[in-house]
Amino acid sequence: MPPSTAAAGAPILVTGASGFIGRHLALRLLRQRRPLRVLVRDARRLDPAVRAAAEVVQGDLLQSDSLVAAVRDCAAVFHCAGNVATWDRWASYHAANVAGVGHLLRAIEQAAAGGGGLPSRLVHLSTVDVYGYPRRPRAEDARSDGGAFGYGRSKAQGEALLRREAARLGLSWCVLRPTNVMGPHSPFIERIGDELRAGLMLRVGRGRADCGFLYVDNLVDCLLWAEQAPQAHAACFNVRDPVQISWARFLDDLRQGIGGRGRVLDLPFPVADSAAHLLQGGHRLLRLRREPLLHPLLVRMFGRTCAHDLQRLRAAGAPLGSVSYDQAMQQSVQWYLQARAAG
Repeated sequence: MPPSTAAAGAPILVTGASGFIGRHLALRLLRQRRPLRVLVRDARRLDPAVRAAAEVVQGDLLQSDSLVAAVRDCAAVFHCAGNVATWDRWASYHAANVAGVGHLLRAIEQAAAGGGGLPSRLVHLSTVDVYGYPRRPRAEDARSDGGAFGYGRSKAQGEALLRREAARLGLSWCVLRPTNVMGPHSPFIERIGDELRAGLMLRVGRGRADCGFLYVDNLVDCLLWAEQAPQAHAACFNVRDPVQISWARFLDDLRQGIGGRGRVLDLPFPVADSAAHLLQGGHRLLRLRREPLLHPLLVRMFGRTCAHDLQRLRAAGAPLGSVSYDQAMQQSVQWYLQARAAG
């Protein structure tokens, strides 16, 4: 493993600290009293505790020159920023998730050339979407080109770029591929909760597919492990909680917890998939920018397993499932109800 050339006491950089996962990671690092630097486009979106205690650098992944100040003299880098939209144009996915990775690595190279040194490790947050929603769970060595969906393809290409450039630079790296991350501030909890509260929620195939549940604090445990563990050097890991939670159970538990009065519409996978392709085709024909009510990625997310293989992560000794599913659901429900009460 290449040694770090960063100075003792150097800050830890978190990109995307105003987003869901980056926010939780940044707050944990502050609680551990580690020197923290965050890279954001808009500092107003940061958690107040992070904004008050961290070194804030404003920059944009689309502009490599704006990133040099953020990466200079960092002890380690957590790259959590990216375009995670379920519906967007390929150009937008590529700019954030492929070109953005290249710009970050170029900035690290520029900072090191200026005498700043390399970070001890770059931990890159990817996704199991790189498998393209296969019918059965996949291990890390399986085909991972993203399949038919722009988000997964862009994350797969970003991973490939990271491996290639990190090897050239002598930079230690680790890729984590999380499943569906839940918890306070989760877009899943917010979006699905709103439909269950007073709308119409789709369930595919009676909700039998595993939702790939991953509580955000458990993911943060793995991120911090990946930064320091020798066995995480130049390695890629699927990350999820070691439990089997179907979409049916998740939807029932969340609906009951928030006192939801919305309707749940169940469709067989073939019916949902056909409808999704028709709606997607109509949107593309009319060149509509807004997300359709239903499209193929959503059908596969809810209709095919998201519980990919954990064997490599378990064998490496990473922390798994410190917060139980019941605790995670309780915390998620509590946050949702408070957020909606606050308007």
